Amino acid sequence: MTPQIMFTMVAIVIMFILMVTEIIPLPATMALTGVALCFAGIVEPAKLYSEWGGSTIMFLILMSIIVDALTQTGIVQNLGDKLFAGKIVQNQRLAIFVVCMFCGIATGFLSNTALVVMMIPVLATMVVKSNGALKMKYMLLGAATEATVGCSISLIGGAPNLAMQGALVDAGVETLGFFTAAPLTFILVVITAVYFSTLGYNLLVKTCDFDDSEVVEQNCQRERIVCPVWKKVLTLAVLVGCIVCFILEVADNQLICFIGVVILWLTGCAKPKASLKAVDWNTMWVLNFALVVASAVNTSGTGEFVADVVLDLCGAENASLFVVLIAVCLIGGVLTQVMSNTATNAMFGPICISIALSMGISPLTLCIPVMIIVNCAVISPLGSPCMTVALVGGYRAKDYLIVGLPLMFILIGSGVLGALLLYGL
Repeated sequence: MTPQIMFTMVAIVIMFILMVTEIIPLPATMALTGVALCFAGIVEPAKLYSEWGGSTIMFLILMSIIVDALTQTGIVQNLGDKLFAGKIVQNQRLAIFVVCMFCGIATGFLSNTALVVMMIPVLATMVVKSNGALKMKYMLLGAATEATVGCSISLIGGAPNLAMQGALVDAGVETLGFFTAAPLTFILVVITAVYFSTLGYNLLVKTCDFDDSEVVEQNCQRERIVCPVWKKVLTLAVLVGCIVCFILEVADNQLICFIGVVILWLTGCAKPKASLKAVDWNTMWVLNFALVVASAVNTSGTGEFVADVVLDLCGAENASLFVVLIAVCLIGGVLTQVMSNTATNAMFGPICISIALSMGISPLTLCIPVMIIVNCAVISPLGSPCMTVALVGGYRAKDYLIVGLPLMFILIGSGVLGALLLYGL
């Protein structure tokens, strides 16, 4: 073990402790780690800020603006009104399934935190319309969980995806396409929706012994967004057009996004100030330094060192893909429950890449399932911002644990088997 590897590992351990204990804010923790790695000579000073203008963060900023236009024009609100009506508001289990599927898919294109915030008044309205047939406390946690699980449906689903993409780009290997992780993610979204409308629902009924009427009363009224139809059509056209151009590789992704943003701003479909305010700059800051950590793991040799240790524990040259997948998904699935999803993916990406190259397989075979599982931080209100937002529903830490723990193991098992079928054979 070289001094650089030792220092990088110590820095990551300290970063992990600071994240768990929350002694200082997460952005400060990430910045402190990056600066320490810079002083140690493991990363160049320019690396501390170069990612702000890099393709990964610019792509996320621009797509955040384009997607926010869906909210500004009222498209998301209208979609919620259409979906959550009729027989759905008369059957609790059916309502939970539909809400979960909607959130699991929508989160692939919207900010998961903003999605959960938007769903609170939607669910409150559903409860009022149901005349007692529905309970918000049985739906909100499922919505928040799906908003976490479904993040990997598209590359823009969240910063953790782009942290993994950044690690792949940094290593110079095959990178993720816009919908590369969608098949496996969709499977886990369906599993989660079924879980919350069956076993998860039963657990919620047993553990959530509180009244949610006050929450419903506070959130059942929401402001209606009035917008011309042509603006809604144009906004959808811009989003779909960007996605099609990404898939066809018409031009540089960032150039495509810049064109989309300019169209939305010039036509008034989105207001520049509101768009820029909607960008989660806290996430951008964390992502920047997460990529710094990922670079340090790669350049210091830490990724290769940890990869060798994992492979030795799994059987060295004879290690099977199944065993390795279980190992990396379990480690990533546990770490993400107590530390930033973005940082976990950034740190774990180079390790997965090194393991895959040592085994002679595509890095995506390991990176895709790990990225998806890392997004599944579902057993505590601290797992991800959208799980924290769900606290407004009256949930306690034990509620998250009782309902989320069985689901976490189901998702890890399903993720490993799904990855073998979709990417490993």
